This record gives sequence, structure tokens and C-alpha cells, in this order.
Amino acid sequence: MLAADAPPPGFYAPDPYAAKWLWIGVGALALVAAWYVWVWWSTREKKVVVPPRVTPDRLSRLRADYTRQIDLVLDRAAAGEISQRRAHQQLSVLVRHFVQEVSGIHAPTMTLTELNARGSRMTPVSEVVGTLYPGEFGPRETATLVGAGTVAKQVVARWS
Repeated sequence: MLAADAPPPGFYAPDPYAAKWLWIGVGALALVAAWYVWVWWSTREKKVVVPPRVTPDRLSRLRADYTRQIDLVLDRAAAGEISQRRAHQQLSVLVRHFVQEVSGIHAPTMTLTELNARGSRMTPVSEVVGTLYPGEFGPRETATLVGAGTVAKQVVARWS
């Protein structure tokens, strides 16, 4: 049979695939590629952000500001405006935020165990937080606020 001859009777060419199957296949391949890109992007190593060094004048301003805020909390507690428990909580927040602003360590989100595990650099902070914990979380309010305020001010004054 020659190519120019007509096909024999009863011979039918195969039906072509519908165009939708082509687009479904292309879409499936695109989804798989997008999945691999997303997995790669979400599991790659993140860049370590090194906080900028705090200049001496900014450090002195931060120390003065946080010391003033600690004194304000102590005065409000002495005046009865806030409870002893609330004052303990506010002192803990102030010390933790001071450490974060000065050194970049995420102290506000760390537990006492995590602070202790960070080593000797965090020892002053963990001591203050350990002093404040009974006043913050104890079953009864304690009257340890003056001592805790003094220790908090010492950490602010000495931390660098």
C-alpha cells in the first residue's frame, strides 16, 4: 500500500486526546514544582541577625529610662495603685525587655529554665526572674517587691 492510497474500509484514525488533559498535566507538574520550591524555601537555613552594638550614650539612656520605669512601678505598688503581684510581673517584663534592647537576646519569651540554661551571661537576669517568680505566680501575694526592685535596678545598672 502506498502512502497516497486511501485507507482501507473500516479503518479509523485514533481520536486525539481532549485539550483539557494537556492542561491538567501541565497544572499537576506546576503544582509539584511549586511544592518543591516551597519545601526548599521554608526549610533552608535562616540568616542569623546580629543586633547592632549599643553605643555608650544609648546604653546610658536605656539604663536611665528603665531605672525610672522600675521606680515608677515600685511607687505605684507602694501607693496601692497596683497589686504586689502585678508589680512583680511588670518588673520582670522591664528587666527582660532591657536585656533584649541591649543585647538582642529574646529574654521576654524565655522561661526561667531557659534563662538558666543560657549560661553565666544570663545569670543576673535569671536571678532577678527567680526572685520575681514567687511574687508573680505564688498562691499568695508576697511582700518581696522592694528587694526584687533593688535587684532589678542592679541588673539594669550592670548589664552591658
